[in-house]
Amino acid sequence: MTDEVELFAFAVIGAVSGYLMWRRNMRAANLMDGTATSRLASAAKGYVELIGTARAAGGPPVRDPVQFRECLWFKLVTEKRSLLSRSQQWEVERRVASTEPLALEDGTGSCLIVPGEAKIDEEQDPDIVVKDGPRRRHKLWRIHDGDPLYALGFLERRVAMADAAPAGLLHVWKRDQARLLEHFDANRDGRIDAAEWERARRAALEQATADAAAAPDAHIGYQLRQPPDDRPLLVSSRTEAEVSRRVKWRSRLGLAMFVGGSLYILFALKQYLT
Repeated sequence: MTDEVELFAFAVIGAVSGYLMWRRNMRAANLMDGTATSRLASAAKGYVELIGTARAAGGPPVRDPVQFRECLWFKLVTEKRSLLSRSQQWEVERRVASTEPLALEDGTGSCLIVPGEAKIDEEQDPDIVVKDGPRRRHKLWRIHDGDPLYALGFLERRVAMADAAPAGLLHVWKRDQARLLEHFDANRDGRIDAAEWERARRAALEQATADAAAAPDAHIGYQLRQPPDDRPLLVSSRTEAEVSRRVKWRSRLGLAMFVGGSLYILFALKQYLT
């Protein structure tokens, strides 16, 4: 009886997991097939598909924490086997990923990608698995300078984003009224009048412009972001054909898990009721 209960629970978990895998990957496949590939120089603001080459965004160099090799991005998953576990399956001990931005370059322009916003290579096999004894291993994903880069996401010009920077600075300055009065209260009457506020606005614009020009990624004219709706920001260091093949394979696998688990659940319920 215990074995039958375990099988039933396994079938339920398999059916639910398979359904979620099928829906998630089918949606990604439909987005890939339904979104035309754009070139940065001619792309309109909105959800786009981009194909290009991975490049550094100008920030500090990134090195993976296992082999210490320089790269643009890494994700590390460390797994272990417990001596007390009967199944001897690998269990996740820690996950860590780099956060430094990287860029996609397609020959017509460059686009900034912030890893924390994106799902990067999550459905792909790791680049390398490094064993640390018989009961611990490190699965490592990396993106190197010059790797092919495929991306789906919401594209916008960074010039438009920079236009909002002065307002952000003014908001920060307003929190520190004493400092604001010290710098911009010219007649020392204890308040900021219209003329003094205009001076503060111009100063914020000048500082924001200077900060943007001094930034290491100032040469990058676009940014790919998480869309405002529920569509994903997907990034992969594989080619479009490889990503599409992998997504569709996982979709078929999820469907098979869902159908198989559902059939067993129906069979078990029929046996129980009769």
